[in-house]
Amino acid sequence: MMFRNAQPFLKWLVAPLLVASAFAQAPKGKVPSGPLPAELYTVKAEPFEQTIATVGTLRANESVTLVSELSRRLMKIEVKEGSDVAAGDLLFKLDDSDLLAELGEIDARLKLAMTNKQRVDNLLPRKAISQQEFDSSTAELSVLQAQRNTQAVLISKTAILAPFSGRVGVRQVSEGAFVSSTTPLVTLQDVSRIKVDFPLPERYSSEVKQGQKFTFSVAGNGQVFDGVVTVIEPAIEATTRSLLVRGVCDTPKGLLPGGFAEVTLTLDGKTNGFLVPSQAIVPSQRGQGVYVISDGKAKLVSVEIGVRTEDKVQVLRGLNEGDLVATTNLLRMRPGLEVTAAKP
Repeated sequence: MMFRNAQPFLKWLVAPLLVASAFAQAPKGKVPSGPLPAELYTVKAEPFEQTIATVGTLRANESVTLVSELSRRLMKIEVKEGSDVAAGDLLFKLDDSDLLAELGEIDARLKLAMTNKQRVDNLLPRKAISQQEFDSSTAELSVLQAQRNTQAVLISKTAILAPFSGRVGVRQVSEGAFVSSTTPLVTLQDVSRIKVDFPLPERYSSEVKQGQKFTFSVAGNGQVFDGVVTVIEPAIEATTRSLLVRGVCDTPKGLLPGGFAEVTLTLDGKTNGFLVPSQAIVPSQRGQGVYVISDGKAKLVSVEIGVRTEDKVQVLRGLNEGDLVATTNLLRMRPGLEVTAAKP
């Protein structure tokens, strides 16, 4: 029983010894006869696209919570919940009875002041009144006109109008309620267009431009929506080291503000550096390297790499256009070895 259990262990022990013995019997320093065949890739400048994915938030084109500028009783609600309104439509009417009464009083005093002004205008050239009396009458008329303008502004604020076209939300008050500047009345959303706010890592700040297109999708909706970048925040957010980007979707059918969006953005084509196949990159003492075939011999060159695509790697430094880079037989390759191009 003990002998049978020991057999797997003996096989595990003997196999490495046989391999080591085979290497020991091989003559040292001997290289394979003839050049090593390897597939070669010619380095050339070519732009490439990089697609990044991020998450964003949907926002209305315009959004506001309407409140009253005056502390007054709500007399009339002129809008229906959930309805569409145009800019300037009357939504709520506040009590303005006392303001109208005060306006009537000002109008009466203003009428008398205008009569006095006409009288002093006729008496002053004949020296029938002093200059002081004339100036006093003129000033009184100006003060009353200013008071009337102020009162008219207060009365206009009792009519709450829609600041822009949009859709009214859920109403928060009823007729007869006493409202103030802290009392929300209703929300108004302009959803004719939808804004999409999303962050990008700091390293992409120079690669996103206004007018750049992107796509996004939302949960529960299988449609892919198109958007265009309209605003780029001019500063990096300090805590997250990210750049805030805002885009607009002009066909927001089925989209609601506040939703979660999965954004896909294709950056501008890059032309700096070169693209080489991913399998050409090999570890080197300085990080990464590639085997460059020059005059039929392999040379290990250290390179600095950038971003990766599905099958290629961007090389920022270390290569020149026209270099031949080996992409196969890299495990058998070493510096100074003769290499010949093999058919793919």
